[in-house]
Amino acid sequence: MSELSATQEQREEAPRRTADWYELFFDLVFVVVIALSAHLIEVDPSPDTVLLFVLLFFPLWWAWVNLMITNNLFGRRHPAIPVLVVVAMPGPAMMAIAIAGGISEMAWLYAVGAAWIRLVLLVMWLIPRALGAVRVPLWRPLAYNLGTAMLWLGSILVPEPYRYLLWGVAVAAEVFLLALRRGGFAFEIYEQASISHLLERVGLFVVIVIGEAVYLSVTALAEHPSVGGGAAALFGLVLCAFLARAFFRWGAPTAEVGLLRAQRSHSFSVMRDVTMYLPFLLVTALTLIAAAIGSAVERGNEALELPVRVLLAVGIGGFYLANALVGVRLGRPLGRILQLLVPGLVLPALACFLSGSLAAWATLALAALALVLLDLVSRLLGARAAAAAGIPTM
Repeated sequence: MSELSATQEQREEAPRRTADWYELFFDLVFVVVIALSAHLIEVDPSPDTVLLFVLLFFPLWWAWVNLMITNNLFGRRHPAIPVLVVVAMPGPAMMAIAIAGGISEMAWLYAVGAAWIRLVLLVMWLIPRALGAVRVPLWRPLAYNLGTAMLWLGSILVPEPYRYLLWGVAVAAEVFLLALRRGGFAFEIYEQASISHLLERVGLFVVIVIGEAVYLSVTALAEHPSVGGGAAALFGLVLCAFLARAFFRWGAPTAEVGLLRAQRSHSFSVMRDVTMYLPFLLVTALTLIAAAIGSAVERGNEALELPVRVLLAVGIGGFYLANALVGVRLGRPLGRILQLLVPGLVLPALACFLSGSLAAWATLALAALALVLLDLVSRLLGARAAAAAGIPTM
């Protein structure tokens, strides 16, 4: 069977599912999370701020992806699950408020929000288990959700910096339990998952972050109108368009094929990495890009400071690195991956670091040009791969 026919067969047999309204409603909380995070980085693009963002954003992402997968499994089978997804919304909202208000002063609210999500997740797993729809041992949801919720709540009584260590222990415990495959847990999560729904949900989150870059461009230009700012906003839009094209035109469709193969071959660790861990790197990179674009539009004709140019270079490079790691986990040829990854790291870095004396809009123009070149490279590599496989191209 040819690779093309195998792909067609997989797509015909795999049940396709789209996102429901309540999932989109739930994502509105994360629109605020990304907006607050990008604004904080835009105001202070120092390494300390970026590191703080990464450390505080991962528990939020982890909560989102756990809710997404649980709803993927049970949302269409149990009427209570959609209600519980909406009930979970105060959790990430509390965590976002704590980040905006200063984590040192509002750490208790961040911890309460994290515990809230886990208690909702506990109910979401106990309902199908009580109805006999899932074979997961009782200790798993109790340890994964109730146990870690207690750790989050207990951290409120622990002084700094030890409470943050307790947060790390809580998240690490969940990561460990997820990797533990005893008791049919891997089957319940990965064998029954809808790949199309998982990828659509991740894609919608990517849209949220790219939309934040557009929002920051518009608001920065409205607050600091200038010709240079307008040019920066225009080139920022071009940059966002090519990032979106790279993800939705090349990344997501090939990822779906690879994930379907991984599901059929019971490569559950591949499915976990591609749907839960690596998208975090992708979303983080896009958030850094959004903050850098907002700063560039605000400065317009002024030169961008080095930290902002580093943000932009690291963000674009991180975007291509995340996609490359997805390709590696899905078993694509390493040589072909490196053919796009190397220019994906080098060209944006050159555009950002060689434009130190230029206006902010010129830096974005060079970065946008780098993405245009990368798109051409991607097209060329795709055409070569198709020709090697004997697949006709348009």
